[in-house]
Amino acid sequence: MELLAPAGNLECALAAFDAGADAVYCGLKRFNARERTENFSFDEMSRLIAYAHKLSRRVYVTFNTLVKEDELDEAAEELAYLEELRPDALIVQDLGIARIAREYFPKLTLHGSTQMGLHNSAGLAFAKELGLARVILERQTTLAELEKIMQSKPPVEVEIFIHGALCCCISGTCLLSSWLGGWSGNRGKCKQPCRRRHRSSEGNGFFLSAQDLATPELIPRLMKTGVTSFKIEGRLRRADYVTNVVTAYRMLMDAAARSEEAFRAKLPEAKTYLARTYGRKWSNGYYTKESAANLIKHDAMGVSGLLCAKVVSTSPNGFTMSVNRSVFLGDMIRVQPPSGDEGSAFRVTKMTCRGKSVSCASRNEEVFVHADKEIPRGGLVYKIGERTQDYSARIAALPSRLPLLDMDVTLSRTLCRVEIQGQTWEQALTLSEAEKQPLDPARIVEEFSKLRDERFEAGCVRVTVSGNPFLPSSVLRQLRKECAGMLLPRLDPARSAAETRKALARFHADHAALVHPKLRERVPDTVLLPRGKHPKLAAHCILAREMTDDPAPHEELLLPFYIPESALEEVKQAIRRHIEKGGRTIRITSTGHIPLLREHPGLTIKTCMPLPVCNAMAVAELAQHGVSLVQGCLELGKTELAALGRKSILPFELYRYGRPVLLSTRAALPVHGRMLDAKGDAFRVETHGILTQVLPEKVLSLPGLDEADACFYDLRAAEEHEHNTAHFNFDITLA
Repeated sequence: MELLAPAGNLECALAAFDAGADAVYCGLKRFNARERTENFSFDEMSRLIAYAHKLSRRVYVTFNTLVKEDELDEAAEELAYLEELRPDALIVQDLGIARIAREYFPKLTLHGSTQMGLHNSAGLAFAKELGLARVILERQTTLAELEKIMQSKPPVEVEIFIHGALCCCISGTCLLSSWLGGWSGNRGKCKQPCRRRHRSSEGNGFFLSAQDLATPELIPRLMKTGVTSFKIEGRLRRADYVTNVVTAYRMLMDAAARSEEAFRAKLPEAKTYLARTYGRKWSNGYYTKESAANLIKHDAMGVSGLLCAKVVSTSPNGFTMSVNRSVFLGDMIRVQPPSGDEGSAFRVTKMTCRGKSVSCASRNEEVFVHADKEIPRGGLVYKIGERTQDYSARIAALPSRLPLLDMDVTLSRTLCRVEIQGQTWEQALTLSEAEKQPLDPARIVEEFSKLRDERFEAGCVRVTVSGNPFLPSSVLRQLRKECAGMLLPRLDPARSAAETRKALARFHADHAALVHPKLRERVPDTVLLPRGKHPKLAAHCILAREMTDDPAPHEELLLPFYIPESALEEVKQAIRRHIEKGGRTIRITSTGHIPLLREHPGLTIKTCMPLPVCNAMAVAELAQHGVSLVQGCLELGKTELAALGRKSILPFELYRYGRPVLLSTRAALPVHGRMLDAKGDAFRVETHGILTQVLPEKVLSLPGLDEADACFYDLRAAEEHEHNTAHFNFDITLA
């Protein structure tokens, strides 16, 4: 079972491998869900992969954000570079990126990000159709649901989170940060408004701030589920955090694999390591009902770290703090404003006390910290990391990855043939037939993966075996050596990327040729209604209703976007009932709905929020799976929506009016009704079934868009012609 660690930079990656991680996940400077961390340059990523593979460890690259239409060409450039570099997998969220990678850069292995929000066996079935090898399960899946999912023997690997910060919202569906200023959490730019203090008629508090996930006691049970990978959250954290958390879980996993007694003996020591990480209060997250019911502590500021001082005064070059716990040079601190908004984080590099430089600020002292950050008056100082060893010399010595040799190896009883870069080497053979066990192609892959010299290293090894040969290891090894001696000198390092460059040029040409087909007539608008509501608008539109409102045959059936494993059969039955009544149109709000409709051919399938469609390649992917109309992503601005409309090969719908859900959670929130944040923004908190949802007090109301073929009006939580309205990101360019 894999232990997967976060790496915000090379220092963290080395720390993770030193502590026993089997793999790390990390991002380039763009298109990843943690753009606020340091991240990797192309050269750094190359050196990390080379180092990891030397240790037989793995590197997964995060490409897990939504991508706008005008960013696709640049995104494809990065995908081409990554195919040349060949990390062990690429973690993706956007359907368009998955399609580009699968169709144009097939040497990339794809994993589905938790941002895809997949949380049941139907979602995992769709992941297989999408070409994903693994899915990182949505974090609000319970342990009982996980066990049931794994019992269904999913067609893809499953990865789960075992430790780290938790978001209150179901992954990939949060619009809260974006609503408050265009900073999209689905594009790696979340401003963490859920950590703010809010007020309501029931009192004030941090109503959306979740405790951290920590599962040391659950490790044996989680290991028995059969998931492939245990993932630690924390790409915003430093090397000391990575070292301590990886050490703890490596210890627990190894002990649990031996015996229950060994695990129990190691548990106290592992918890000691975890206690050094300066996180929030621990919880079991959403894995248990008890934990989900108590996940939100509204009376505790939602910040991580150890409270160690308070800001008493500020100046342009730093601040004075009153210390209640020691702070040392080299420590990482965060200065948190009283509002609970995200504070500045930085490493302490200089402190003075009574005019003299000091290396330690002790309890009851007032010490000046030199800093170039904006420091809030009355802020609280939290220690979030400690000084670690200096990795700079090791990092400087890391070599870059060499150009990769992809090869085709064909082997029979009479011939071994190897083709690389159009060059061929052959060796005649006289092999007997295998009497017992047929030759495993993995043996050939393993041996020829050692093919390298000072200019190259092995890439993808494709093997074809015929004739059931018996191949001794000594003969296989000799074939690899002779091939290397004859073939490698004839190869050109510059040609290694030629195939990828051609594929990139093909993508650019195909993308440029995409044009939205002109429709003879406008597609009818749709209004989404609860049962018993009869607005004037409904007379001129197609009607849609939620599953619980039992839509009529001429109405569209809207499926719930979050379907726990235990509710799948109920949803399947609701689909059957609608079709048996004569219903033919289904609105999907998650890609996990697509497999549920396979047994009902001839349906009209339309997408609806919160399923995000941001670019024309995502549209093309959905069209391949039977979708006939797409709704543009709510977060997009006018320019981005228009660009999508011009390229969409399917009819394109604009969500024009409604009170959209900004946040959905399975956690029990300590507030209902109206809620305001410190800046006066107002929200409504409502509970629907197993989900509690946060909606804006303002109604999203957009002007028309020439590029839209239809409009969508959501009147479930809004009335016609409300006056307190907002344009969301329509008038701005989405960050």
